[in-house]
This record gives sequence, C-alpha cells and structure tokens, in this order.
Amino acid sequence: MNLLAVDTSTTSCSVALFNGDRLLAEAVYTAGKTHSRHLMSMIHRILEGCRCEPSDIGGIAVTRGPGTFTGLRIGISTVKGLAAATGAPVVGVSSLAALAFPFVLLDCPVVAMIDARRSEVYYTQYRWAGHPATRVSVAAPETAAATLPENAILVGSGALLYREVFEDRCPRIRFADTTQHVIRAASVGLLALKRFKQQDVDTIDDLIPEYVRKSDAQIQMAGHQPRAETGVA
Repeated sequence: MNLLAVDTSTTSCSVALFNGDRLLAEAVYTAGKTHSRHLMSMIHRILEGCRCEPSDIGGIAVTRGPGTFTGLRIGISTVKGLAAATGAPVVGVSSLAALAFPFVLLDCPVVAMIDARRSEVYYTQYRWAGHPATRVSVAAPETAAATLPENAILVGSGALLYREVFEDRCPRIRFADTTQHVIRAASVGLLALKRFKQQDVDTIDDLIPEYVRKSDAQIQMAGHQPRAETGVA
C-alpha cells in the first residue's frame, strides 16, 4: 500500500510517502510561511518524484492536534479533499505522539511539548507503548515543569521556547537534539500504519482537529454572548 503522510500542526510542514513500511520520500519545510502556500506543491513533488499518481494512494495519515488552529485546519482539510477525490481511507494521528515517536526505543520518559502560544505549552508524557502515560495538558511552562519526571527527555517547540524555565526548575531534565524538535511526516506515517494494518481507520466526518482548548475567536465569541436568564427576580 502507498501511504501518504502529512503534518501541518506546528510552524513546520512535512510530507512523506511510504510503500508498505518502506519510506520512499520525505520533505520537511521549516521556513514558517503559511502552510496553504506550499503544502499541495510539496505533495505534488513527492508523488511526482516517486512516480506515484494520486489514484495510487492506498491510505492517508495526518496529524490532528494539538497544534496551531490554522495549521491543523489546513492539513486536515487538504487530506479530506484528497481522500474524497481518491477514495483512500484516512487515519488521524496525535501530533504529540509523532513528536515523541523517534524516541520509542529509549527506556525513559519522553515529554512531547508544543508551543501553545499565550505563554503556554501543550504536553504529555510517553513511556512508550505508543500511548501517553499522562493526559494531554495545556499549561504555563512553570506549571508543566512541576509535573516532569527528573530523568525525562523534552522534545518539541515548547521545550525549545521555554528551555531556560525547564533547566532552572528541573536541572536533571535532558533535551532532544536540535534537529529533533520538528514533527516528521515519516513518524506520522509509521504510527498510522499500525492502524491501517488493523483496518482501524477514521471516517472523513470523524477526522476533526483536536484543539485541546478553545481558539481566541471562540473565546471572544463566548465573551460577547448574552447572559442566560436565571429566572431570579
């Protein structure tokens, strides 16, 4: 099966193509421009370079969050369009799981951490079987630091952005190499392959972003909602 994998959940963008569990090609873009400007061209170049037609795609994987609201919408809507056009089944993958996946063989806690803006981070801890040992949380880095195992490895944009905070509060914490803080579509694809082999796929309607918290627009809208009547005179 040819599997196309896509990640647009953070400021980086990545596309990979597999044939079975063999990685054929991967592209990672970290220049930070809007994903809508280059995602489709990246997909086109990957498919063209591997002499693969869209009709040859047997499955599509995409990160569904947490991450940036705009990035998640772009990636998921693009994948939904491709799935509708090709009939390929889809699988949504946690962006935090994809970030932690390269450390699957390490016998220590791995904390995947993504910048959530508003001076907060999305984070969860893995001890690998591929499932989070803790629930996905969003909090200030100082709050997150208080929950971290002392021998953990931190990886992701949130870890990089608030490195001084974590180093100050958790002196035994280790950080991933600078090249490993970007989500790779190859990791997304390998995580999704397990589900495809089990025929555990998502419907297009069920493939929705996992935001973890409300967007700024939703908060602003809620703040302008009229107060509900209480019935108290």
